Amino acid sequence: MKTLTTISELHALVFCSEELVNKGVITESDILEAETRYVRPILGNALYEAIAAGGYATLRSDYVLPAVAAWCRYIVEPLLAARGVKSYSEYLSTAENERLGTVLRSLRRKASTLSRRLSDHLNAKSDDYAEYNPKHNPLNHCSIYGDLIQIH
Repeated sequence: MKTLTTISELHALVFCSEELVNKGVITESDILEAETRYVRPILGNALYEAIAAGGYATLRSDYVLPAVAAWCRYIVEPLLAARGVKSYSEYLSTAENERLGTVLRSLRRKASTLSRRLSDHLNAKSDDYAEYNPKHNPLNHCSIYGDLIQIH
């Protein structure tokens, strides 16, 4: 399945230059998961396919890729934390588990913010994107703020 980005392009967005992380950490399945679970529902199938075909380059680079990158980082972070450890939580200390939980909450908050930014842009400029249908965007029906769920 074709994704909206390459592993190399996404790696540069996900990790800063000081982080010594092998490009093999992010796989195409991680990108597919981030796009399928978090970004494609916002875009809708028609707009997603238009972007995948090379259209809307500014939308892709300024709004879509930052959201995909943030969700990919959220997806791979537990694997990064577990490097060199035999099992995910079985051998991690309580402090390490708390740190990982804090990092994951922060990454999820960032990814959610970038997804909301994408959604807000699409709603504000919906006339510019013929394939976009705001009725299919799940963020237009429900917002989650911590433990508070707001249905629109």
